[in-house]
Amino acid sequence: MSRYSQKNYSLPPNSSGPGGLLGRIVAFVIGVGVLIVSLFVGAVFMAALVGFVLVIGSILAVRVWWLKRRMQQQAREHGDIEAEYTVVTEEKWTKR
Repeated sequence: MSRYSQKNYSLPPNSSGPGGLLGRIVAFVIGVGVLIVSLFVGAVFMAALVGFVLVIGSILAVRVWWLKRRMQQQAREHGDIEAEYTVVTEEKWTKR
């Protein structure tokens, strides 16, 4: 005698699949619920990311403004900087 049965299982001709209509309705309701929760969680994370970017951007903008203001103040106190310089150009190599 064999340990495993080789019976052929099939659905009744009037059945619409595993669980029937009630199972499909429950699966649809659960799927819509999961979709709504996923969208809400995604929106919360997106809002947190946008807020974080705005805070960091504001901090950087204030820091740049502060440094620029300090540099302009030092330039007014110490005057213009004068220097001498020489422009050096490269000579083109030619084949001989």
